[in-house]
Amino acid sequence: MEKALALNRHEWRKVRPAAFKGFSLLYLGDEFCGQLLPELADFKRAAGIFPGRTILLTPLLTDPEIDAIERIIRDCSSPKNRIEIVVNDLGLLDLIRERYAGRVRVTLGRIFGHWIKVMPPVFARKFIKTNGVARIDIDDPSLPGRFSHFPGLKLSFRSPFRYLSATRFCPWERHWPGPCAASCQGRMTQIRHSRLPQTLLLKGSAYGIRNAVIPAHPMIDRVVMEKLPPRGKQ
Repeated sequence: MEKALALNRHEWRKVRPAAFKGFSLLYLGDEFCGQLLPELADFKRAAGIFPGRTILLTPLLTDPEIDAIERIIRDCSSPKNRIEIVVNDLGLLDLIRERYAGRVRVTLGRIFGHWIKVMPPVFARKFIKTNGVARIDIDDPSLPGRFSHFPGLKLSFRSPFRYLSATRFCPWERHWPGPCAASCQGRMTQIRHSRLPQTLLLKGSAYGIRNAVIPAHPMIDRVVMEKLPPRGKQ
């Protein structure tokens, strides 16, 4: 079982090498906010410092963010040294298929995974094959069985934060994408309401809950861990 550590750009710049112990993979980036993506220098530094393999983690993207990711692909990959990218954006997926299929290993992120699970199976199989998808990241223990009819597909399980919804509007700085003061870093909010069946967690620009159990399933051969900040209340 592979074990990966997930860090966004700000977490990566503060991390100490002792935190890498026990991890063979590094997920560098963020699945829900483009402001937390690594820069090219961050990715190159990871290749020199992290003892295992670095995987680029990406969210829904703007055009400038796709351009920045393309620079990382051009500078940090080759047919002999393929880079793995967790993709949640259809535009990035198209770019990889058209220009970099021989240089990128495609993993679909949690946002994409929820789209795949509701696609008609015939369409989903063709989509996965056409785009060279080898793996999907999930965080819902009930999902592995939904992907069992895709031969050869591997699953990664994200823990301990299970994403339920995400927003492009920053709930911490109260604005749409723009200048970012990284106000979300090191913070997480609990949201309680009588109409909610359980307490929600707001982490970055994603709302979710804790997923306490990592399911045992033959398709799951990777666990991706992230550290949750202290919880406040709302």
